[in-house]
Amino acid sequence: MNKQILSEEFRRMQKLAGIITEDQYIQYINEFSFHSSPDEDTPGNKQFVAFKEDDKYSIQGDTHGKLSHAIKHFGEFDPNSLSSELNGAINYIKTVENPILKNINGSDIASGDNAKKQLTPNAILNTFDFINDKIVNNQELTPEEKEIKSKFLDKLNSDYEKLVQEYISGGTDVNNMKEEEIKKLLSSNKKIAFKGSYKGNEVEYILDPSNTGLLAKKGDNVSTLFRIDKKGNDISKVGAYLNRGVEINNPELKKVLNIQIQSTPSTQ
Repeated sequence: MNKQILSEEFRRMQKLAGIITEDQYIQYINEFSFHSSPDEDTPGNKQFVAFKEDDKYSIQGDTHGKLSHAIKHFGEFDPNSLSSELNGAINYIKTVENPILKNINGSDIASGDNAKKQLTPNAILNTFDFINDKIVNNQELTPEEKEIKSKFLDKLNSDYEKLVQEYISGGTDVNNMKEEEIKKLLSSNKKIAFKGSYKGNEVEYILDPSNTGLLAKKGDNVSTLFRIDKKGNDISKVGAYLNRGVEINNPELKKVLNIQIQSTPSTQ
């Protein structure tokens, strides 16, 4: 018996003995890590807020992890919550003494009151990403950045993590199902779980047809959770997306999603 199975059995026995609660046990069995990779893009108008004159935005290291995914994708699922965090950060920055609005290319745009007047949600998204990069790269945060992290980024990170856990714990396995069975699940907006491969690597997917949310993971390592149709639930867009490089194991699911047998590689 391997170490992971022994650990799971130990936790199960703890639950039965009343040492840990049902919620703690469920949280344990749904534990996951997030794959980190280099961040290759920046949202919006390529502006961000700094609190030190010599701070510069530079893309370095594997900074595209869970928090980075939350910054990029959580608003696709809950735009009102994201908007609340962004507006909260804007209002906080308006209270600090001398924020500096910078261009990602390195030049200052405005500072002080002039910077406060030009704050936008996109600039705050970049600021969130900038703070995330500093955290991942073990760079010291300014007091203002620590405040933004504790007041806004931590909640955003937590909300996205809960969403990921909902997907992991909620998908019906359709790997051996027939076409009609899969159609019934999709028509009733039930999450489905299925296996495939991407660039030669086996990947597990969980799809929510109600909003085209798609989670991809390898074992307990989550690669991403995002919405394919950003504003709706057009299942044909799911098929079109998966047809660009994902090889689904179940041919019955391919029929449902109108995925062709031969697919060509794409990048996400």
